[in-house]
Amino acid sequence: MVRFCPRCGGPMVPVKKDKQVYLRCLRCGYTIRADKKAAESYRMKYQVEEDKRVITSKATEAKRLALSPEEREILREYYEVFLETFQEEEGGED
Repeated sequence: MVRFCPRCGGPMVPVKKDKQVYLRCLRCGYTIRADKKAAESYRMKYQVEEDKRVITSKATEAKRLALSPEEREILREYYEVFLETFQEEEGGED
């Protein structure tokens, strides 16, 4: 059962500190020591099946892209065409 802060009414969440469990308010930071029953009521345990697990992020090393002179020229041309098209759509040059 969720407990609420006596000061501001915000939800209190369990926090471990010095091998003790405390309840701390998310809004104002008010902290009280949780009794054993309160600490156990916050305990959640669940297991996700292997085939239902989804990787949400993956850290990779950044790779430097080395462009050849031909690729740089192609990109420069695309950029020039883009700018010309953009100016025409915006109403011409000022």
